[in-house]
Amino acid sequence: MTLPIWRTEWLTALRRRRLLVLNTLIPLVFVAPIALSAAPAVHSAAAFTVLFALFGTFGSSIPLIRDGESGLLRRYVLTGVHPGGLLLQRVFANAALDLMELAPSVLVIFVARGSSVPQVAMVLPAMVVGLVAANALGALTAALAKSVAEGALFSAVAALLLLHWAGTFRTPVPGTWQATLETWNPFRPLHESLLAAVGGGPDLDLALLTIPVGITLAVLLLIAAGGRYTIGLGGR
Repeated sequence: MTLPIWRTEWLTALRRRRLLVLNTLIPLVFVAPIALSAAPAVHSAAAFTVLFALFGTFGSSIPLIRDGESGLLRRYVLTGVHPGGLLLQRVFANAALDLMELAPSVLVIFVARGSSVPQVAMVLPAMVVGLVAANALGALTAALAKSVAEGALFSAVAALLLLHWAGTFRTPVPGTWQATLETWNPFRPLHESLLAAVGGGPDLDLALLTIPVGITLAVLLLIAAGGRYTIGLGGR
């Protein structure tokens, strides 16, 4: 079996149908009223970006902590699965599941706000980068946490801080260190593409994905290199 963790995550998610439905409907219940309302584009885009980023971060961090506490991660490693590969497979599998579960919510945004085909095409790669980054962030916060409560706290603080630096809540002054962090931030393309899709900004330039993709890959390499240490933290 080439990718056992990927296969396990997908089979588990697809067979837990109630949870799969809830993970699809709950974001939709939150997104639909905002998308169908007359809320300003800047506020709508910020709300959607925060929801999607937190969805990915919490969905990665909390299960990792629980599986670490139960000893499941150690058992995987004892069967010969490389710790770094284990974490990378979980990050990408969960990001793909997140994209599937959030697809109806994104579709409602497109339809309700009359997004153009180019705007739709810009949101999709930005969603992929943002969700992979969110799941990677969840893996890092799980490594620092000693309990589910700590994991939730660390995930919320880290995700909201990165969202702030991505310009989600306030555009930084050009030339400042905050503007530099915004350029690097993997959540920036997600926010700006959603802002364009709801009619509040120019279409996203795909060139803006270059640096965030590089930063995300660097974080993934860090996770892969420190996989054993990550799994062994927090008394797990």
